[in-house]
Amino acid sequence: MEINYSGKSVLIVDNTLEDLSALRQILSRLGVERIQVASSVNMALSLLRLEKYDLCFVDYDLGQDEKNGLQLLHEANAEGLLSHRNLFILVVDTERSHLLFGSLENSPDTYISKPYDIARVRSRLDKVMRIKNVTAKLDELWDQGELDEALICCDGLSELYPGLHLYLSRLKGILLLQLGRYGEAAQLFESLIDKRDLPWAEVGVGAAYFHLARYDDALRMLNRVVDNQHICAEAFSWLGRAYWAKGSLSQAINLMRKAIMLQPTVPQLQRELADLAAQASDWTIAIDAYRAAVRYARYSIFQEPAAYFGMARALAYTIKDGDEVQSKEAEEEVIRILEDVVLDHQDYEGIGLRAKLCAGDIFRIGDIPELSVQRMRDACAMFQALDQEQRCVWLDAMVDATANTALADTIAGQKKELASVMVTLAWGKASLKAMVCFRKGDFLGAFQNFTEAHDLLPEHIGIALNMVQAGIEVARRNSADAMGVLMRCDEVLADLRFGELSERQAARYRTLAKRCCELERPAVTDGVG
Repeated sequence: MEINYSGKSVLIVDNTLEDLSALRQILSRLGVERIQVASSVNMALSLLRLEKYDLCFVDYDLGQDEKNGLQLLHEANAEGLLSHRNLFILVVDTERSHLLFGSLENSPDTYISKPYDIARVRSRLDKVMRIKNVTAKLDELWDQGELDEALICCDGLSELYPGLHLYLSRLKGILLLQLGRYGEAAQLFESLIDKRDLPWAEVGVGAAYFHLARYDDALRMLNRVVDNQHICAEAFSWLGRAYWAKGSLSQAINLMRKAIMLQPTVPQLQRELADLAAQASDWTIAIDAYRAAVRYARYSIFQEPAAYFGMARALAYTIKDGDEVQSKEAEEEVIRILEDVVLDHQDYEGIGLRAKLCAGDIFRIGDIPELSVQRMRDACAMFQALDQEQRCVWLDAMVDATANTALADTIAGQKKELASVMVTLAWGKASLKAMVCFRKGDFLGAFQNFTEAHDLLPEHIGIALNMVQAGIEVARRNSADAMGVLMRCDEVLADLRFGELSERQAARYRTLAKRCCELERPAVTDGVG
């Protein structure tokens, strides 16, 4: 059956005008009428935010030091701009294509190569379009978030279309991971790689092993992907997490530096390297990586304040330890980056207060007391202007920031005033109950209540760290709950952005992470809820 392309909308992303025109002409000859073009990833993302396209043709190489075509797929998926019914076609040389399909969830549907030929383009498109017609119902359920129903549909299609077994197995594995059924996902991917070399399945089983706390197995599997030179950001991210979970910080840093050499324009990898380097107090690497993370994340879903704050905090040590010229340059850059974080994140709640608190901490570390005092006074004024509920949210951060300063008594008075408000808030009540349990030695009760508070207010760093501390005490006593508790602690610590932690929080984080790594984790074999 001939595929009709007349009603399809197409986005072409290429920075070479001649190639772009050639592909546009071929698509027009196939009957496509609605064609839009872009020359960069950020331009393409802007178009995708305005309109859905049935087919996206994206050149992998969009210029030196520019985001590549795979990054567009990753960022668009993260932002929810692509439907499972869309087709994403990567334009790449045939000899390089096998290195770009190692990703599990961010892999293109197919690829074509230059120079374009209408017969080859049509053949590729027809083949993948027929598959998409078969999986239309599955894709629709997935887009609607009906993952359990999508999984059932996937199994049904596997029985009806045995020729699509491998393709559908990949989709099933992704669904199992998204549903948290890690044991089943691991078994599925293991069965696939027993029969053939499938880098994406190795990434899948490595991710499943990580969630099952089988860190050595995750390292073994994911290193296979990396050692074979596959360009896969997820493989590096899961590997870095696995090394970190085992306490191998230096290995994690070396791995992420390798990832950056291969994929320098990926902001998530730059930010992960920066956070690891900051944990190791390697400020030179941290500054460069945070700077790159800020640059390449701009105008994307990966733009976040943590990289700005991390960069500013890393620069504080250059202010402190550099020569006069270096210190002055670092001070000026800190001021600029903290201005940028406010301008670039105006919709981020409390961004101005966070910037003032960060500045106060940085200038104290950098031994510029007059600037530190001024920023802390500004922060206190902003804190006082908040309503009572928001002051409860920010109270711990203010107590931490003003400790051992002339403002400590003022904030202590606020703490007493807000005590009656705190117990009326669900997260505040749970946190206070956890504190009582912890003081009584009921560490499991403390962990459960801190977990409840964390789930209600995940952005509260103090609660997250308290939860981990309580979890460590549970695990140290070898209770029946120890394994699940430790895995949750690993997850919470890994999800915290080290760059946004204050100096006191960072010191506490390092201690808790070290204690977590020292506790034994017997591997689990079934899914984790």
